[in-house]
Amino acid sequence: MHIESLYRYPIKGFSSERLLSVEVGVGGGFPLDRVYALLRTDAAFDPSAPTWLAKANFVMLMLHETIAALQTRYTDHDKALNIVTPDGYKKVFKLDVAADRAALEQFVFEFLPTRLNAPPRLVSASGHQFTDKAAKFISLINLASLRALEQQWGQALDPRRFRANVYIDNAAPFAELDWVGHELRLGTIRARVIQRNGRCAATNVNPDTGKRDRDIPGKLRAAFGHKDLGIYLWVTQAGSLREGDLVEIAHADVIHSQPTAVHASSGDQLMCTACYYLFDPRQLDSSWIRPQDLPPSWRCPDCGATRESVVPTAAHQATGS
Repeated sequence: MHIESLYRYPIKGFSSERLLSVEVGVGGGFPLDRVYALLRTDAAFDPSAPTWLAKANFVMLMLHETIAALQTRYTDHDKALNIVTPDGYKKVFKLDVAADRAALEQFVFEFLPTRLNAPPRLVSASGHQFTDKAAKFISLINLASLRALEQQWGQALDPRRFRANVYIDNAAPFAELDWVGHELRLGTIRARVIQRNGRCAATNVNPDTGKRDRDIPGKLRAAFGHKDLGIYLWVTQAGSLREGDLVEIAHADVIHSQPTAVHASSGDQLMCTACYYLFDPRQLDSSWIRPQDLPPSWRCPDCGATRESVVPTAAHQATGS
């Protein structure tokens, strides 16, 4: 097995940036990954004491697919975000300049067609990353698993849909799902496999057009009985990663892989359309059956979306989504 490619995502939800190599520290996540985000809700965020917030609080592909149509590039030495719109408009925003930050917030507000009532707030904090998980994991995709999914459609899928940090090749399809509890050697680092990566609606978005043209979680569940593709790693030994570096299983502990999705669906199940989380509301309250039975304060335990994102499983299947 070897590393095929490496990517970072400086602004949560915005373009990927491919790297030839990167230095990684212990438990520090992937460098310059999701270090900025656009907060779309009234959730409190204190840069002097940052805390993790669920992804539904931010502008990102799960809810705002059109941002994928923006071509962006971030340069850390001058904290500059370069943006090219689909019609060729070019703009540079200096993210350490208050006026430019405000201008970026207004730009995104005007560019996104729906779901924002006010300009989002650009947020950042020293050492903080706006990742989907509270811990500073590194995400990994096995390209053989992606090819197995492609065979179900008979069409190619751009690996960038999955927004991983590390893409590997020459492993067996879905072998990575059984690595939970193992330690891997990647380049000169060592990392523990913490959990499988359950996919959400962000993967349905074409990374070039910004349009939803696939149902990745739905196809995974229908073809393989789960919505998992990829894994999360916790770095235990610092070092470097480079394209072409070998990937090896170091050793296994007693932790075993567990599926992150319900494999069978009944007519009484509900589904969060943002992340494809399945649940039986009666297990929360015996009187809850329909999405409207959920209290207004309910939030999806997987992604943080509101009850407006919830539909009956049977209704979702009937739409062919």
